[in-house]
Amino acid sequence: MTTPAAWNVLRSADRSELVLACDFSAAGRPIAGFADLTGLLTTECTLWETAPPPPEEAARMTGADQVARWAADVRAAAIPVRAVLGFCTGALYAGALAEEIAGRQPRPRLILLDPEPVRTQAMLGFYESLVGERFASVLSPAEAEEALHEARRLAGAYGPTELAHRFGTLLGGVVESAFARLGLPGGRVAEFTGLSLSYLYWLGAADACAMRGPWASATAVNGTTPGMGLDSFAPAERAGLVERAFHLDVSHADLMRSAETARLVDDLLSDDPLSREQGELTWTIPTPPGPTS
Repeated sequence: MTTPAAWNVLRSADRSELVLACDFSAAGRPIAGFADLTGLLTTECTLWETAPPPPEEAARMTGADQVARWAADVRAAAIPVRAVLGFCTGALYAGALAEEIAGRQPRPRLILLDPEPVRTQAMLGFYESLVGERFASVLSPAEAEEALHEARRLAGAYGPTELAHRFGTLLGGVVESAFARLGLPGGRVAEFTGLSLSYLYWLGAADACAMRGPWASATAVNGTTPGMGLDSFAPAERAGLVERAFHLDVSHADLMRSAETARLVDDLLSDDPLSREQGELTWTIPTPPGPTS
């Protein structure tokens, strides 16, 4: 099998089925990812994880473009897809990818871990962490305050897709000015901001991917962190969003490194489709009541 250009291969197996995982993985991220989960799974499968395009390409790509890029490698591999997994906002891409794959093979099972939509306040929180932590070494207090003030204004004025581009322009300008003040090479601005911009564009493009419809056949695996995953939806929004949900006593940050999560995902991957339709899966974790408001 040739190495896919748009995916990271987390596991290779002789078994002729693919499991696809949608997430934006970055080295050093404190929140566990699919690389952690893969190491705990016992199911024999080849597992690929989405790889983001370079920032200059991502800036021009819609959600459909992102999905088409990943789907092209899947088609070229000509291997049946057993399941598509998605973590956090990656669940939006997972649903869209499963829909695309279902057009040429039996629908793959869809497993979503702490699935949630793109929210502008979450994007603002990420931007604030960049200014206050990652880029604090090059920004003066005045530059940081100006960047934060403008970012908060933008977050109140635009939806996720446009906001990603506005944040990208703002961040690039702020860092470029700081580099000039410090006498650092301007050519390194893109290198310094590249991964962060890729993530912002990835989030912004995901907002165009539908939840209702693509998620209707999904199984959700939810942790206990307040406001994360299914808990980020109001009860009316959550009703009928996924086919079934399991709630584990694990935080959002540790959900993908939990042995309990791995056991459940193994069970879901090996679950016979007929048994799934008849509700015979052996896990019986109760769904706790949702928030009252």
